[in-house]
Amino acid sequence: MHSHLQKLKINLFGELWNLKKVLLNPIEQEYFENIASRLKLPLHQALLDPFFYHHLRLNSIPSIDKLASIEIGGLMHNSRHQIEFWLNGKKTEKIYIQDLEPSQYLFPLYQVKKAIINDINAPGIYIEQKELGYIGSYEIFVDNFSMDDLNFSMLEMNNNLLLYNISHQNTKMLFKKRETLITYQNSYEIKV
Repeated sequence: MHSHLQKLKINLFGELWNLKKVLLNPIEQEYFENIASRLKLPLHQALLDPFFYHHLRLNSIPSIDKLASIEIGGLMHNSRHQIEFWLNGKKTEKIYIQDLEPSQYLFPLYQVKKAIINDINAPGIYIEQKELGYIGSYEIFVDNFSMDDLNFSMLEMNNNLLLYNISHQNTKMLFKKRETLITYQNSYEIKV
C-alpha cells in the first residue's frame, strides 16, 4: 500500500428499504410449497417464518437472508437521514440525504445519477423489509479526496427516492459492516 493513499470511509445512517424478488427453480418451488402447506401457510408467508427454514433442512438456505433473489433498495429519502465522510480517521463532512435532491437547488451540489424503476409488479414472490440504524460503512483508498469526485446513485420508485450506491471516481466502494434493526417485514405474491 502506497503511503500517499488516504482511506475514505463513508457511513450511512437512517432507514433502509429493500425489496427482494425470490428466485426458485421449479423443483425448489414444489419442495418449498410442500413444506409451507404442512405449516398451513401460503409460501410467501412461510418464507417470513424462521421455523420454515428448520423444516426445509437445507444447509445452503438456513434463513431468509440466504434465499436466492433479485434485490433493489437503498437509504430512504428522509430529512433526518445522513451520510458521514471520514478521511484517514477524521470526519471531514456530513450531509443529509435531501441535499442530494437536484431539484432542491438552482445548481446541484453533488453528482447525482437517478434511475427510475416503473415495473416492480412482475409475477413472483416478494419480500419487503425496512431496517433502521447504521445502514452501512463503505471504504476505499484514494489519492486525493474531493466531494466533486463522488457519484451518488438514486432510484426513483413510486415517487420515492432511494440512495443505493456511492462511488468515488466511478470506483465502487467496498462494503464493510452494517448494524441495523428490522422494523418492518412483509411478503406478498403477484400471480400471473
